Amino acid sequence: MAVGTPTRHLLRGTDADGAVLEYGVSEGETTVGRGDDAGLTIPDPRVSRNHAVLTVRGDSLAVRDMGSTNGTFVNGERITESELRPGDQISFGGLALHLVPQHSQQETQIAASAEGGTVVVNVITTRDPEATRVLTPVAAPAPAPNVRGLIPDELLRAPVISEADLIANGVEVQVVPCASLGGGMGSLMWVDMLRNSGVPADAIAVVSNEQHAYARYQRLCINSQIPAHERLRSNSDSCPDNVWGFPGYATREIWREIKRGNLGLARTLLWQIFGEPALVQTYTPRSGDVFSSIDREEARIGWPQMVRFGRARAIRKTKEGRLLIVASASDDRQRRHYAVSAQFLHMAVGYPAIQLLPDLAEYREKHNDRTRVINAYEEHDHVYRHLREKGGTVVLRGRGIVASRIIQKLWEERKNNPKIHVVHLHRSRLTEGHRYKRSRRKVKTEFEFQPFNWPKATWSGTLRRTLEAASPEERKALLSVWGGTTTADRRDWQRMTDDGLREGWYRPEYGAVRDMTPTADGRVVSHISNTLAGGGVLELVADFIIDCTGLIASPDRSPLIDDLIKTYGLPKNALGRIQVTNNFEIEGMRHGSAHMYTVGAITLGGPYAAVDSFLGLQYASFRAVHAMHQITPGHIRNLNGMYSFRQWLKWRRGTAP
Repeated sequence: MAVGTPTRHLLRGTDADGAVLEYGVSEGETTVGRGDDAGLTIPDPRVSRNHAVLTVRGDSLAVRDMGSTNGTFVNGERITESELRPGDQISFGGLALHLVPQHSQQETQIAASAEGGTVVVNVITTRDPEATRVLTPVAAPAPAPNVRGLIPDELLRAPVISEADLIANGVEVQVVPCASLGGGMGSLMWVDMLRNSGVPADAIAVVSNEQHAYARYQRLCINSQIPAHERLRSNSDSCPDNVWGFPGYATREIWREIKRGNLGLARTLLWQIFGEPALVQTYTPRSGDVFSSIDREEARIGWPQMVRFGRARAIRKTKEGRLLIVASASDDRQRRHYAVSAQFLHMAVGYPAIQLLPDLAEYREKHNDRTRVINAYEEHDHVYRHLREKGGTVVLRGRGIVASRIIQKLWEERKNNPKIHVVHLHRSRLTEGHRYKRSRRKVKTEFEFQPFNWPKATWSGTLRRTLEAASPEERKALLSVWGGTTTADRRDWQRMTDDGLREGWYRPEYGAVRDMTPTADGRVVSHISNTLAGGGVLELVADFIIDCTGLIASPDRSPLIDDLIKTYGLPKNALGRIQVTNNFEIEGMRHGSAHMYTVGAITLGGPYAAVDSFLGLQYASFRAVHAMHQITPGHIRNLNGMYSFRQWLKWRRGTAP
C-alpha cells in the first residue's frame, strides 16, 4: 500500500462549521471536483463534477478551470488559468482556500480525523492505482499567521477601512486623484477623456491585468471569427482613440486607399458613407484598423505609465475619505497585495462571464466535454481544423450577429471541404421584427436585421433623450423594443444563408432540447421536441454544437461587483444591473468628497441604451468627466471651444495632451 509523496504546497481554509481544512498538493496534476474520482473531492453542489486541475511543476502551482458551471476564482476574480502565489485565495463553489507560504507549512503530512475530530485535513498525492490516503486524528493547527504585504480577510469585511492599517500590514497604498478599475476599452475612454481635459498622467492610475486596453476585446473578436481584416459592427465615427470622432474610420480608410492608388475602393467607401443605410449597407471599420489606432492613442496619452498590473479583489471606502481598490499582483517570488486610493473611482470591468445555454452547460459538466460543445467566444480553432479535414455537421444555437459570423466562417471552410453541414436550431419561427411606433425591423431567414445593436437615435438622438427622461419601468419596456437579438444587414451574409438553403448544406430546425447524449464515436445527439405544426421528436447528431448566445452581464456573476453590491447595499435597476444616475455615478458609493462612476453592460437599464458600444462607452465617460469637472473645476477642464480645438490639433499631430 503506497503512501502519498511529500507535498510541495499547502492549501488551507475552513468549512461551513469552522473546521480547518488543509490540502497538501504534490508533484503532477490533481483534479478538483464533486465526483468521487476526483483527486480532491469537494461535496458541494456548486462544484462541478470535473471542476478544475491543480498542477505542480517544481516550485510552481497553477490552477486551470475545466469549464465549470460556477467557475474557479483566484482572489475573487474568475479565471481560466492562473499561477498561484503564497497568500492567494482560490475558491471552488463555497470553499475558499489560501496558499500557505512555504515557511509556515508544517513538515509532516496531516490527514483528516476519521473519528470526527475537529480538523478535516486531506493529503493530495499524484494519483496512483495503489496509493491510499492516510487518516489519523490530529490536533487543530494554529491559524496561519498574517503575511506581511497581504491583506487579511478580516480587514476587508468592514465597509470602511483605514489606509493606515493597510500600510501597517506592509501593503503599498498609492493615492491619486483619479483611478480606473478594469483596464479595458471603458477604462481607456475615461482616461482619454481625462487626459484631453487637462488631467496629467501621473494623476491617474489604472488597475488592469492586460498590457493593452483592447486585449480582452481582441481575444473575443478573434474567437468569434473577426480577424484583423474583418469589419466590426461599429460606426465610422465611433472612435475609441478619438474623443471628437473626426476624422472617422471611413475618412481615414478612404485617404489611405487614395494614397495607395486604390481609387475604385476609395470611391466605393465614399459612396457608402453618404448612402448608408438607405441606399447601401452601413460602413463599419476593420478590427485591425481600430486596434492600431488604439495603440497610437495609448502611446500618446501615456497609458503604459498609468497601468498598475494586478487583479482587483475588492473596492472599499476609507476612513481617509477616499475610495480604494484592493488588488493582487505577483513577481518572481510571491504574490503581494497593493491598493490604489482616489477621490474619483471609475469601474469598467466588462462582461463577467461567457454564457452557455442551460442544456449545453449541463451536458458539458456531466460529460466533461469542452471539445464538442463550445461557446463562440471561446477559442475553438480545433472545430474548423476538424471540419477542414473530415467534414461534419455543426449545430448552431442563437440567431444574433455571432451566429452570422460563424456561418460566414463555415461557408469559407466549405471551399476546403464541401462535406460541412450546418443546422441552425431555434426555439420557434421568427415571423416579424420588433416594432416601435411606425418602424419595424426587417426579418429574413430567421434573422432580424438592424445595422447596429441599437437604433442610431439611441446614441445621441431623440431616443437617448427619451430614455434619460423615462422612469425605471418605462426604460425596461423601451429597451425590450429597441434591443433584442439582431444581426447586421449585410448582403453577403444574406447571400450565404440563401445559398445554403438552396444547396442544402444549411437548414433551420425548431424546438426545445429534451436531452443530449454522447455517441460511441464522440459526437453529440440532441433530442428535440419539435415546435412546428406536426410536433414529434427530432434527433440531431452533431460533430460540434456552438452556442452563439453571447456573454453574461449579470452583476452577481462577478465576485467583485457582487461583493460591492452586498457590502454597501447598492440598488439594482429594473433589468437587475447596477443603478446609476444620468452621469453614470453610483450614488451609494459617495463618500465625503469621493465619487464612483461605472460604464458598460452592467449599467444596461439605466439612462443609456448602447452601453457596451464604442460610442456608448465614450458617451458615459464624457458624462462622468463633465460631472467631475463640476465638482473640481480647477483640476479638470471643460473640453469645448478653442481649448478643445487645440487638443484636437495635438491628437492630429500625435503629441501628448
